[in-house]
Amino acid sequence: MIMYGYIRVSSVDQNEARQVATMKALGIDKANVYIDKISGRNTDRPAYQSLKERIQEGDTVVFDSITRLSRNYHDIKDEYEQYLKRGVRLQFVKEPMLNTPDHAVDDIVQIALADVILSLLAAFAQKERDDIKLRQAEGIAIAKAKGKYRGRKTQLVEGGEEAVRMTAIINAYKEGVSIADIRKTYKVGTGTIYRLLDREGLRK
Repeated sequence: MIMYGYIRVSSVDQNEARQVATMKALGIDKANVYIDKISGRNTDRPAYQSLKERIQEGDTVVFDSITRLSRNYHDIKDEYEQYLKRGVRLQFVKEPMLNTPDHAVDDIVQIALADVILSLLAAFAQKERDDIKLRQAEGIAIAKAKGKYRGRKTQLVEGGEEAVRMTAIINAYKEGVSIADIRKTYKVGTGTIYRLLDREGLRK
């Protein structure tokens, strides 16, 4: 039985040090800690998928919070259920009430209560992300109304080879390639990359 840790931050600019320290304090070997620097809008994350391929029955996966698992209500519910079926124990540092039991639970009331708690926290996780996106949209609308919004147009232009380049950058980011590596590979500035990702709705 192996204990794994999963860490997620929403972008390459965010620091995962606090979560790393948490995993270290729990005694999780560095080689068993998986890190993604990408939005939690779904579970299509390279490190997370690698972790799921490696874990086996009897193992434990530790998350700092349920929001690190995902910020999508249905994904959280589905992933949680899949871990249970595989016999993998889950541990949430900030929401210990969601930790899966060491043994099968037959009490239907206890099972129902656990499902209610999971549903509520999953809903809050998604709503927080939705609220952030809404505030961003409102901020842009206000800036436009005041004539202070510059449109944040990327230096990459539509059509031809540039369109192919934009698609390649977007796909690379989705695949977990770091901003630094994208910048070097495609000879484009960090600000331009972020504006492109913002335009595509890929940054939280």
